[in-house]
Amino acid sequence: MPQPTTLSRRPRTVADTSDDGPGVRTDTLTAQAYQKLRHALMTGALLPEQVLTVRDVADEFGVSLTPVREAVQRLVVEQGLEVLNGRTIRVPRLDIETYREILKIRMELECLAAKEAAPRIANDEIERLDTVMQAHLAAIQAGDAHQTLVRNTDFHLSIYRASNQPMLVRIIEGLWLRVGPTLNLLFPQYCGSLTGHENHLVAMDALRRRDGDALGQAMRDDLTHGSRFLIRLLKP
Repeated sequence: MPQPTTLSRRPRTVADTSDDGPGVRTDTLTAQAYQKLRHALMTGALLPEQVLTVRDVADEFGVSLTPVREAVQRLVVEQGLEVLNGRTIRVPRLDIETYREILKIRMELECLAAKEAAPRIANDEIERLDTVMQAHLAAIQAGDAHQTLVRNTDFHLSIYRASNQPMLVRIIEGLWLRVGPTLNLLFPQYCGSLTGHENHLVAMDALRRRDGDALGQAMRDDLTHGSRFLIRLLKP
């Protein structure tokens, strides 16, 4: 079994605290811990089968144990994390059948969100996404796996959020929560290529033309190309 590790896989720099200080609400700290852990899962900052402890996460976030425990409980319910015992947490490893099921759902829902987003997305957001796309390309060229996943997540989810369909977006984000750590398997082979960037170029062109069908197809193509590689790696 992998040894417990900190959230960011680097030495801790935040001292352990037993109290969060006066005037700080535990529910607010829980929400912050939840969002940080959720973002780490969605962007692949955590690896499949990576082991954490509640105390290590609390130390890194600079909070007491209670907010982290409550955040972890929420993420266990959402199947983003699993608890090995009262103090040790593990990132689940997706089996191929679960991945295939998630992929089928993502194909439908993400294409739908993209189609809804095309006529609604603000012009300044399109320009920001162009910057995100360029940062994604730079991360690929630099061989920076984590930043490649961070920029890719920002690009996709920002488009889906522009659909102004909060229930749809929440479901999509829940699927990214499950699959995010597995995307690390795309490195270095698949993400060493420019296939993902080329799909994003097509998506940007569709966004500028406000073409929902073309944008939906670009999202589908991006999912299809990456999933073919992942499925080969996930096969028993």
